[in-house]
Amino acid sequence: MQIESLWQYPIKGVGGNAIRRTTLSVGQSLLGDRRYALSAGSLKAAQADDGVWLQKAHFLQLMQTESLAALSCQLDGDMVTIHGADTDGFEGNLAIPDDRARCQHFIANFLRLSDPSMLRIHQIDKGAFTDQPEPLISIGGSASLAAFATATHTKIDARRFRLNVIVATTAAFTENQWRGAKLQMGAAVIEIIDDVERCAAINVDPASAIRQPDHLATMRHAFGHSYLGVFGRVITPGTVQCGDKVSRITD
Repeated sequence: MQIESLWQYPIKGVGGNAIRRTTLSVGQSLLGDRRYALSAGSLKAAQADDGVWLQKAHFLQLMQTESLAALSCQLDGDMVTIHGADTDGFEGNLAIPDDRARCQHFIANFLRLSDPSMLRIHQIDKGAFTDQPEPLISIGGSASLAAFATATHTKIDARRFRLNVIVATTAAFTENQWRGAKLQMGAAVIEIIDDVERCAAINVDPASAIRQPDHLATMRHAFGHSYLGVFGRVITPGTVQCGDKVSRITD
């Protein structure tokens, strides 16, 4: 097996971008992934300081705000670039208060919020705004993406599942047999700890940002489960890049 693609999603719910290489650190998520999240209307989120992890219910997410998928984001240090159809986009350093305020205004206007001042960008530097407090890497197999696309009559698109690492596989859901295993991935070692249970976010087409039928029900009917991907914990740091060999370590 080998790494087919690597993905980074700097802002929770917003489309991300493919990257060629990254460095994985022990006990950390993929560098820059879900570093930011958006809130609008959550009292708990409004009162929270930066750096505080909160459950996804306090943030804007694809399950309720599918139009976020129409934006794509790239991160270079603190520099954020956001693109979207029919927008001028945004580019700025979110460590600078004026730039962050400008970005908040841009996203609020894009989403057509009734009160743009409610939108807030949250930042976390140790960890990530993923669906669990422990910073993990998410990994999926290419054959699983293909099986999903066939069952749901959709196009293969890794962005639908927001996985960090796509491994080239030949059998669907091979990765769900890796729980408890250790994978050598480039220079890094990942311990697989759990399956990824999918949610209604996968119903949003990442290309059109349109909500589709209940793909979760289709998965349960076609496969007997709604898993796609696994969570891994980095236990040995190192650089990984597209094309790197992925192998299971046997003790």
